Amino acid sequence: MNTPLLAIAITLSTATSIFADLRVHRIDELGDHSPSSPRFDHTEARAEAKIVFAELAKEQGWNFTQSSDSERFTVEGLRDIDVIVFDNNSGILFDESEKRAFEQWVRAGGGVVGIHGATHAHKGIDENNQAEWPFWYSMWGVLHKTGPKQGPKGRRGYADSIVMTEKLDTVSSALPLKWPFEMVEWYFWNYHASFSNTRTIAVAEAKTNQPLLPAYYPVTWSHEYEGGRIWYTNMGHYAENFRQPEFIQHLLQGIAWASDRR
Repeated sequence: MNTPLLAIAITLSTATSIFADLRVHRIDELGDHSPSSPRFDHTEARAEAKIVFAELAKEQGWNFTQSSDSERFTVEGLRDIDVIVFDNNSGILFDESEKRAFEQWVRAGGGVVGIHGATHAHKGIDENNQAEWPFWYSMWGVLHKTGPKQGPKGRRGYADSIVMTEKLDTVSSALPLKWPFEMVEWYFWNYHASFSNTRTIAVAEAKTNQPLLPAYYPVTWSHEYEGGRIWYTNMGHYAENFRQPEFIQHLLQGIAWASDRR
């Protein structure tokens, strides 16, 4: 699908003033395999998102870069970035020096947006999810435990309803309070204690198809973490997700919030 995003009218109402020169960097990277953090490549979703984010950057006026390596993750390299988007990454992404540079950048006020499989990266080494990189685990508040179970609609690829639990204080409130998400894959989590500090932004009506999930199942949340602003959504498993207007609007709101440009 190559429908221009302009054609489906995904815009923020004050984009030219709020988002002009916002410095956004997207990580399109699959990390190294390790026993603690196996690789799982959301190949089609990442390929589509790479195209879509370039379109969004042009529409929204971002100063935008994206890379498939970690060379940017130095103190100097991160200095001119406002928001980093981790998009369906898994495996071991960073070495020790890169981890420290990223931690320093977050603590200096960096904004982080995570999409779906980003919680595969730097995973724990046992069912208690003692994380390979504790900062990463507590930053998201969760790490992937398992994928979905078999349900009446199957394991993956069915539609579900998204319910917004609160409106983020951003430049747009175009999303309805309830909207259909056309294709889903919901994770089972290992939760970090830091999850209790997050603000739930959206929940899914997941229990109908996944009876082992709670009726109140958060799928998007945010929190202020060690000086930075973190926003994560479990949506985004499928390439088709990145052409759904409501999901794109949701991502734009997340980037706005993480950037603290409101």
